[in-house]
Amino acid sequence: MIYIIIPVHNRKAYTRQCLASLRRQTYASFTVVVVDDGSTDGTSAMIQAEFPEVVVLSGTGSLWWAGATNLGIQYALDRMPADADAFVLTLNDDTQVPPDYLTSLVDSWQNHTPCVVGSISVNIHQPDQLLYAGTRLNWFTARFTDLARIMYRNQLSQLKASNQHAIDSDSLPGRGMLIHRSVISMVGLFDAHHFPQYLADLDFSIRARRAGFPLRVSISSLVYEHTETTGLSMDKARSWRSFWDSLFSVRSPVQLRIRYHFARLHAPSPPLFLLADLGRILGGYLVRRLRR
Repeated sequence: MIYIIIPVHNRKAYTRQCLASLRRQTYASFTVVVVDDGSTDGTSAMIQAEFPEVVVLSGTGSLWWAGATNLGIQYALDRMPADADAFVLTLNDDTQVPPDYLTSLVDSWQNHTPCVVGSISVNIHQPDQLLYAGTRLNWFTARFTDLARIMYRNQLSQLKASNQHAIDSDSLPGRGMLIHRSVISMVGLFDAHHFPQYLADLDFSIRARRAGFPLRVSISSLVYEHTETTGLSMDKARSWRSFWDSLFSVRSPVQLRIRYHFARLHAPSPPLFLLADLGRILGGYLVRRLRR
């Protein structure tokens, strides 16, 4: 049994498309749990009318990604059968997946267990544009190396031509992460206190890896992303004011608070990592400004 946990907030159209793609799955044993964290656009009513098989849990608008995901995971844990393999799959509402998606994830887990399985992702508007295929993390330079870009030039066709089945990764994103319940039993839930919106998925996957669960990105498990709605758009140049505000906003992946906690909890030398991380963030912004 797979419990698919999808946190949502005021993106009814994207949520509808995501749920429609899940309804077409060839894998039969799954339950979709949507955590609607205070939507005001009629998302919950739409789900109840069009997808009555989906479980809807409600939040007040203050759960953010990690809190909403944890609420869904706890719902799943309370209902998982005790004598069978059971999984949680974290997924975002601005994604769509092909009909064999769940089957491919479970097959990959069976081939590499024990592990946590991640998904490759592509741009839904340009399906050969590879967005994610694993990450290498340098704890001394704070550099997150994007394997999709470095190894495969952001081309899905190049990745497929490599004839690999899975890629080892140092971390995994939450958009398509299959987690066996034994992993959650050992490492706990997502850290909603330190990472309410961003980096909770990286933090969780790193904790899982250090607990003895390798992180495998399944080449056959494909997620289509709406890049215009995600943190991937952070590479666009912005005003000085908006950049400054992003350093203190919970809605930002470069918020200083979460970068500090990530360094403190994971880096061998937190001050060195944090200094390099902030230098990379500022340097990247300056380069984008100069290119405008």
